Amino acid sequence: MTPKGTARTAERSLHLSEDEATAIASGTHGDPFAVLGVQPLASGLVARTFIPDADSVTAFTLDGKSVGELEAGAVPGLFEGLVSIRKRQPLRYK
Repeated sequence: MTPKGTARTAERSLHLSEDEATAIASGTHGDPFAVLGVQPLASGLVARTFIPDADSVTAFTLDGKSVGELEAGAVPGLFEGLVSIRKRQPLRYK
């Protein structure tokens, strides 16, 4: 059995569940790096970030190429979305 708030829950869907998103926002998630940043999905790569007070977020490669607009997640400050990169890599968010 996988405890709530672990990566296995996040791998199945583009969007984090409300419980998992709340754990990220409250700082109680057991392994936030397993769900934040660039993560693999069957349909490609998803980027997730938690930026309190942001209204919108765009993901960029380190050389400045825009790779996707992220959507607001289940809690304020959480943004997530598919990105147009072929392999996991660090991203910047603006």
